[in-house]
Amino acid sequence: MPKVKALQCALALEIRSVTCPGVVLKDKEDIYLSICVFGQYKKTQCVPATFPLVFNARMVFEKVFPEAVDPGDVVAQLEYDTAVFELIQLVPPVGETLSTYDENTRDFMFPGPNQISGHHDSNRQVTMRRISGLRGIAPKLEFSTTSVITECLISSRKCRTQ
Repeated sequence: MPKVKALQCALALEIRSVTCPGVVLKDKEDIYLSICVFGQYKKTQCVPATFPLVFNARMVFEKVFPEAVDPGDVVAQLEYDTAVFELIQLVPPVGETLSTYDENTRDFMFPGPNQISGHHDSNRQVTMRRISGLRGIAPKLEFSTTSVITECLISSRKCRTQ
């Protein structure tokens, strides 16, 4: 099978913590963070239900863009994808979403200069939206990202199916 050139975008995401000073949760079941980027779902390990929630989780999301000819094409296509974060507590029977954060993937991966603390620092904080069960101030998600767009070779069959 012949190989064709494509561009691959990789996002390395390091989730540090979720802070919410002064907030005490009524339920004591563990909590995890569910993340969806590029249509791929991943979740952190569960942590005790006491703020700050310290995750120290690292995950990588990758997507191949077979039609892209330059990195600008990839960045433009990222506007049509949404990065979604959900803070979920394991309250029976199915879990309870405590807060959410979503943003188009382009803005999430490549934030404006006013959204980053420091010149070359990738450490960031975003304010999540509270859901009805969470009282008090809105949680802050602390994380860092590294994004890379590289050229890759894929089979023409795989290229047609993506």
